Amino acid sequence: MAVFGAGSVGRAIIYDLYERVTGSNLLVVDANPSNLEAASKIASKAEFKKADLKDVDDFYRIMKDVDIAVNSLPGRFGKLSWVASIKAKTDLVDVSYSEDDPTYYHVQAGEAGVTIVPDAGVAPGLSNMMAGRAYAQLEEVKELKIYVGGIPERPIPPLGYLVTWSPEDLIEEYVRDARLIESGSLTKKPALSDLERIYIPEIGELEAFLTDGLRTMLKTLKGVEFMAEKTLRWPGHAEKIELLRTLGYFSKEPISNSEGITPAHVTARLFREKLKGDSKDLVILIVQAKGRRSPSNMEIEYRMIDRYDEATGLTALARTTAFSATGIVKLIAEGSIPGPGVLPPEVIGMDENLFALMAEWLSWRGIRIVERVTESRMIPST
Repeated sequence: MAVFGAGSVGRAIIYDLYERVTGSNLLVVDANPSNLEAASKIASKAEFKKADLKDVDDFYRIMKDVDIAVNSLPGRFGKLSWVASIKAKTDLVDVSYSEDDPTYYHVQAGEAGVTIVPDAGVAPGLSNMMAGRAYAQLEEVKELKIYVGGIPERPIPPLGYLVTWSPEDLIEEYVRDARLIESGSLTKKPALSDLERIYIPEIGELEAFLTDGLRTMLKTLKGVEFMAEKTLRWPGHAEKIELLRTLGYFSKEPISNSEGITPAHVTARLFREKLKGDSKDLVILIVQAKGRRSPSNMEIEYRMIDRYDEATGLTALARTTAFSATGIVKLIAEGSIPGPGVLPPEVIGMDENLFALMAEWLSWRGIRIVERVTESRMIPST
């Protein structure tokens, strides 16, 4: 088995696979020697390889010698890993936040006999599984909302936020138009729009804004009247990010006489350097569905809140992303997942047994999913 990327999320994946799945039968690949050194401290008997992955062939040369690969590199590597997986006939679990559509490769993956699970982190990923489980329990879905965010335990100036994952993908979250379903039809709105405040008893008041997290669910969860994902942050964050976006700090247009360097490149580097500190964080994930299962109206909610782990030093974002991915790896290794082809995580959630296995896998690491179902129906008049 191979893991591409040994950053904060990658190391959490390595840690869990090494302890619960692979043992020493694990190859870790990264271009950064310091990442490999950090990974070696948590998986001392694994194999480590320094490699600068630039194209499909770079991935293929490594993938062809393993049965399952996990891609935890930034989103720009997503498509490369899918194509290489098909070429190498190697199953793939991908947590990258790629702007490309993985379902385009479904037929090719099926013909190659490989299973590719894209968007296999916490959101998208676990959020999809929760949404799929709720969807499968309803005959008619009127509304499906996802609220998710990884935030510091307390708001930290200047943005009320710390970077605990890829800053490049974080910026993508703020600039990529959010796709949602309104009145049963696909529409787009700018990221950061439709701002609202919500109160979570264990945490306090947060703000929520649209982001592009529905992805494959726009195709797979058919017939939903309204569906959207919103990202959670401490109040005031969206206004500051909107200012940076308006001023061009997230632009992908090269700066004059800069040899291709863009404002987004510079901002990502500054985020990485400046938005750091006490890494104690928490992740909130809430999926709410309203609909009907004859003869009743039903509301289904899944809720998961996780916090920084003092014992391992793993952030809540790394834990929830990584352990969702490793749970899927385990299902593939056991032959439990239907395939081959591109399998979006919500399809896993639609299967009651697979969803229960994922919940159990996460619970073993202290990540607990709470389900709440409210049912109501009209009493016939006489």
